Amino acid sequence: MTAVKKVLSYYALPMYIMVRPFNGFYAMKYEKKGTLRLAIINFLMVSLSLSVTAQYASITVIPRNPMTVNSLFDFISLVVAVLLFCTSNWAVTSLSDGEGRFKDIIMAVGYAMTPIVITFIPAAILSNFLTADEGAFYFMIINVAVFWFAVLVFAGLITVHNYTATKAIATVFLTFIALLIIVFLITLLFTLWQQLVIFVTSLYTEIAFRV
Repeated sequence: MTAVKKVLSYYALPMYIMVRPFNGFYAMKYEKKGTLRLAIINFLMVSLSLSVTAQYASITVIPRNPMTVNSLFDFISLVVAVLLFCTSNWAVTSLSDGEGRFKDIIMAVGYAMTPIVITFIPAAILSNFLTADEGAFYFMIINVAVFWFAVLVFAGLITVHNYTATKAIATVFLTFIALLIIVFLITLLFTLWQQLVIFVTSLYTEIAFRV
């Protein structure tokens, strides 16, 4: 019971953010009640939730081949997606008078993941007791959690940057534009690096044969 109380007290702020997002995110940033450690724990819990869902949700709701499930790839994909979003948002808001630091953005996104943390694994377990016709209940739970997460992220960005709703919408749009540009540049650099490696390898092979 003591351990349960400790966990509940640890998650007091994330749970409060779920129902009172603006007050909760204000306390997280300005009253210094949030911790980066808990945001990272939420990232790890979301990764675990996605792995459990992929492996143990009923085949009637998620048709899959268990042999293709790669938890490490899912974890890396989540980390990359979160870092790209947070970096893009930090870059955009730094040019538009945003007050949030990179750490604040990471914490806001991490705390906003709480609905996913508390719903995905129970939903995966529940799916094994549902018929194919009842699968809509599973997707309803998942969709509500994801929508809730998106709303909390938006509220968190408004609060940590001290933006109006209109300005927050504009910066979120620009964040995705910046994210696409970053992905394009990374892809371009990776392609150029591959071409360079191929060229150097071919050149070395040609010289080796001639010598």
